[in-house]
Amino acid sequence: MQFLLLLSCLFCSILWAAPIKLTFWHSMTGEKGKLLSSLTQEFNELPENAGRFQVVPQFVGTYEEGLNKLRTALLAKQGPHVAQITDIGTQVMIDTQAVVPLQDFIDLDPSFPVSQLLPPIRRYYEVKGKLFSLPFATSNPILYYNLDAFEKVGLHRPPETFSELKEWSRKLTDPKLKTTGLTWPLSSWFFEQFIARQGQLLVNQDNGRGGRATEALYLTPEAIRFMNLWKEMVKEGTFSNVGRGWDPAEANFLAGRSAMMLHSTSDVFEVVRKATFRVKTAPIPRADGVLTGGTVVGGNSLWILKDKPKEEVQASYRFVRHMASKEVQKRWHMGTGYFPIREDIIQELEKEGFYKKFPAEKTAIEQLKSSAVMPATQGALIGVFAEARDQIESAVERILAERMTVEDALKRAKFQTDDSLRRYNRFLEKLK
Repeated sequence: MQFLLLLSCLFCSILWAAPIKLTFWHSMTGEKGKLLSSLTQEFNELPENAGRFQVVPQFVGTYEEGLNKLRTALLAKQGPHVAQITDIGTQVMIDTQAVVPLQDFIDLDPSFPVSQLLPPIRRYYEVKGKLFSLPFATSNPILYYNLDAFEKVGLHRPPETFSELKEWSRKLTDPKLKTTGLTWPLSSWFFEQFIARQGQLLVNQDNGRGGRATEALYLTPEAIRFMNLWKEMVKEGTFSNVGRGWDPAEANFLAGRSAMMLHSTSDVFEVVRKATFRVKTAPIPRADGVLTGGTVVGGNSLWILKDKPKEEVQASYRFVRHMASKEVQKRWHMGTGYFPIREDIIQELEKEGFYKKFPAEKTAIEQLKSSAVMPATQGALIGVFAEARDQIESAVERILAERMTVEDALKRAKFQTDDSLRRYNRFLEKLK
């Protein structure tokens, strides 16, 4: 009798065992955050997961705040199971040695859809042939334009070159109405993208892909050409400088105060939905006479942390693999504007007529696919990317305010980034 009672108690304890809880840190807000939480909950409720696994999403602030919080948590060995990290955090995450490369799981899992990942996206997150994280929310910059404003001044297509961008902006600017032709956020992202668009590297060592970067390439003709374009348009009054942050530029465009806007494709559905005018999209313009280059993948990826029990690490991979599934990626793409990471989803949506109904979303995909395969478009890998961006943005502010020349401001930013790289690389050497 006692044996049967003991067996019964053991059975009950197994039956009512608490599910494995996985913490998932992310930086998605608004509707994107709600959708991410919904997708996470659906994973928890799948028949094969219910009662076994429970992923708990936690918002940890902006990309930069989330990365800083993770660094602190890792020192105390209190990090999450899965972390959503900005694309520019790739080198830092690898250098922490606190992650399990996704490739380690893929090599043992033939069912992982690695062959479906879009090559440009896969190339960004592959380091020395190894995929370290799951590209999840991926984006690139596109040109949004007010078709009503275009037709009013006799323009019938988007600008394709720097000179056309300047000319179109002049035609669309009306000092009396206090409207300008163009705006975009004061973000280093555009500096990086337009350098890549011209086929130029951001840092040496093949953008940090062939070895650790030691020098910033901010004084190249390509970098100076783009910054002169930006400065000249601000001085002419055809560009609305709304400062740092992403929301002001979008608000400016939606209010009709700027007829064109360069912004992330991740907001394409929101912009089209909110606009009171017809919105069209196009690739970002290229420098006159320059055909090489392309855009660099932006957004974020999902990383699996290793300082956890083996069963929890395996469960974390189970969750990440689910987030790479066709169903999840399709919903994420259609519900946000981030483009899908999988080729089969694009083909399926083409057949369903989705891109005929929402042609604005196709722009970013075509732009990404048309990018040349080269280190410039693969994106830079540096451990001080957040610092570098702040240094570049400070230089842009000085240039646009005419406190420094383009060359002097970029020279100062280069010196600062070079120093940051030197200190970072020296720190890593001491850890060996």
